[in-house]
Amino acid sequence: MTSTSDYMLLSTYYQLLFTVEEGLCYLIEADRNFEKTEGERIFNDLIYAFFHIDSSHALLLSIMKTSCAESSIRSFDKVFCGFDSLIYYTFPSAEFQDCLQNRFLPLYRHWMAGIHRCMEPFVIH
Repeated sequence: MTSTSDYMLLSTYYQLLFTVEEGLCYLIEADRNFEKTEGERIFNDLIYAFFHIDSSHALLLSIMKTSCAESSIRSFDKVFCGFDSLIYYTFPSAEFQDCLQNRFLPLYRHWMAGIHRCMEPFVIH
């Protein structure tokens, strides 16, 4: 890593992935708990977050020049396609919840754990 700005970018990205996971879990809770009324807004925020995550990958690869990072970032395409499939379901609906809980969230968590492992040498001292 060459600069403080590189560290800040990687650290922000690392934490953003946890925030996205939290948003996905909120969508599950919003279906079960009617006091959680921000589901629609959070879903829209997640759409933007996924595009921002995807658009940052070239810069991340220029900082983390490892095969682990390259492989994990390439595998994000599968995650992005999985998220894209959620958009075709109406939120909230039983179909949306089934896809989110049983297909997409496990896929996202698996990918996130992998990219985090690659990032740890850069962000955790």
